[in-house]
Amino acid sequence: MNAEKYDELAAELDALANSIAASKRPGYTQGHVDVLHNFKASAARYGTTPLQAWGVQFDKQILSIATRVSKPEIRQGEAMATRFADAINYLKLGWALMVDEECHEAKTATVTK
Repeated sequence: MNAEKYDELAAELDALANSIAASKRPGYTQGHVDVLHNFKASAARYGTTPLQAWGVQFDKQILSIATRVSKPEIRQGEAMATRFADAINYLKLGWALMVDEECHEAKTATVTK
């Protein structure tokens, strides 16, 4: 595959990821301004951290891709492009959670000094 075709595919996948994120965000945030709300709410509900809640959901995306790679005969419920696009979105959300956590820790450290 040449660079031009690769760049075209990457742009298509990025556009799909952005479209999926925009369509799913209202359900996940439940009206909250915090786009990370669902991970924080799940963490509180199950006694984990938001990053652990994210990790479980991210792993589900990766597992479905890995299953397609190792067992292509197993029928998938979603198109693989959607799975890869969701994986991109979960990577962005995981990064945002880490940054959010670091900011929270920095603020807490400043207040307790």
